[in-house]
Amino acid sequence: MRVKGLVVVSLMIVALAVPAAAAEWKVDKEAPFELGTWIDLAVTDGPATLHRIRVAEYSGAFKASDLMRPLNPDYMKTVRIELEYSNSATRDWAARMVVEWFDADGTLIDGFNGEESLDDRESHDLDTVTWATLKYGLTRAKTLKVKIDMHAD
Repeated sequence: MRVKGLVVVSLMIVALAVPAAAAEWKVDKEAPFELGTWIDLAVTDGPATLHRIRVAEYSGAFKASDLMRPLNPDYMKTVRIELEYSNSATRDWAARMVVEWFDADGTLIDGFNGEESLDDRESHDLDTVTWATLKYGLTRAKTLKVKIDMHAD
């Protein structure tokens, strides 16, 4: 019994030490922060391609900032994080995104940390996240950092 237990434990250690075989891509980019400016990603590994990303001002009828401060929107602005992608696969992929903006001293101002689904059979589709943030932070932002991990959904 003791030998059998050692074999099982040894196999578990080996299994944990071997990297996962699933396809996974990582984007780790830094660029000057400019609302509305696209950042090329050019990730073409596997069935899902990440073309570009940007943080842009949102001008639709319903704004997240109206919800955050319904009677006083003077301090808030609604922005959209837009990820342009293509997914030729017959299954959805998920993109875990960390999109953050920093001031000149490198202090984090705001950002988004979440997962978005990249639908199957799409070409140059746009995945969007609408986000309310302080206007002050947008005027102070100097650097945009983008990290994206992808995996099968």
